[in-house]
Amino acid sequence: MLNINKQVFSENLKLTQLYCHLQLKNNITDNAKILRSYNPTYGDNHLFTFVTERFDFEIVPNLKHCALAKWMIDPISKESIVENLFTEQINHKKKIVSSIETDRTYPGRILASKIDCTVVDGASEVQSLGLVDLYDIPAIDTWFYITRTNESRLLFAWIPNELIKYADEAVQVNCVDCINWADVWYPKEF
Repeated sequence: MLNINKQVFSENLKLTQLYCHLQLKNNITDNAKILRSYNPTYGDNHLFTFVTERFDFEIVPNLKHCALAKWMIDPISKESIVENLFTEQINHKKKIVSSIETDRTYPGRILASKIDCTVVDGASEVQSLGLVDLYDIPAIDTWFYITRTNESRLLFAWIPNELIKYADEAVQVNCVDCINWADVWYPKEF
């Protein structure tokens, strides 16, 4: 059984759904950028930069390139990085949507990432066209809950319906099964 504070989980999920809905209205078509609007500075630079990578193969039909998010630092190297970012991005969302009604729900699915169990191979990153990064971590705007299991920190992300197919591609190609849909891993809870 997962250690989840259901009230915080629900409140953060609603907040994240609304925030992501607002970001999707920005007409950004790039998966790497669309839900990485929160990009704090680390030292003198933003935590994420974006680069377009070209491949010798088609990622999807007729597409051999995509933008990918590159971390300025390894987010897994220090445990506090993800936890601090998690808190900061939740507070950022609260400021942005504080005057907007958050009782509405939006269609989507919950993705879970065992962030300490990743293999840095880039398969999920490329197949999701950058929605999931090199470390198998979903875009920061989608984060809404973090907890621990016996094997890893477990980060929950809300994936809007429009992007489910890309997240599903990341799940399908992930060689160590460190990302999956929450209802698949934890059907009793979800």
